[in-house]
Amino acid sequence: MATVVRGERRPFGPIANDISGPAVTHRQVGGEGACRWKMLMNGMHLEGEWNCVEYVVIEPGASVGEHVHLRTEEIYYIVRGRAVVTMDGVEIEAGAGDLITTPIGSSHSIANRGDEDMHFFVTEVFPGEGPAAPPAQVHVPDRLASRGGIRSAEVDLTPYFTGDWQRFRLLEVPAGIRFEEWVPADRSIVLHVLQGSAVISVEGVDYPGGPGLSVAITPGSAFTVQYVSGPEPLRLISTEVRAA
Repeated sequence: MATVVRGERRPFGPIANDISGPAVTHRQVGGEGACRWKMLMNGMHLEGEWNCVEYVVIEPGASVGEHVHLRTEEIYYIVRGRAVVTMDGVEIEAGAGDLITTPIGSSHSIANRGDEDMHFFVTEVFPGEGPAAPPAQVHVPDRLASRGGIRSAEVDLTPYFTGDWQRFRLLEVPAGIRFEEWVPADRSIVLHVLQGSAVISVEGVDYPGGPGLSVAITPGSAFTVQYVSGPEPLRLISTEVRAA
């Protein structure tokens, strides 16, 4: 969110981070086993009502225990592996490409009952007014369609939440493709690379990286994404929140 200093609004600039160097947590929120957890973005440094952006790896047999968010709404995007999400007492089987929405006040936990690490991307946003929608599960890759040389899938998050959520997108960029977009003046977004190697450029600064690179882009900014390398298309996700 922007900061006001002596009556003047002071916006923040882009932020870049990656998933290296996570903390190791044990019995997280009363769960079992070990998780590797990292906060990628603190909402106080983002434009809009973001609370945080995180990346979590749950080891086989481990879990994040049941808990209720009383101040934020949340999404999980499963990046790799299989998960069992228990939402308000109902178990949901989820896998790579599934987006899970958690409205404020819903109890939820997430467990890895498989034999490989399970990775997921987390965003929390402060709520608005009105009643909460029920939790939902969307398999985002099912919506992929070709648009201007890239493939993209879009989920409109506004029906699921009371806060300033806008769009969640999955983008696939073929080799040799470079694309440019503008962030609307009333939005901010966080890009996160899932597969392949890329250079994300914002305000004349290049942010190179592979899977796990995250870049926050401020309202009204142009950015470019350049495929660099990888055996498969570059794949990244974009979370968009209203900033004004």
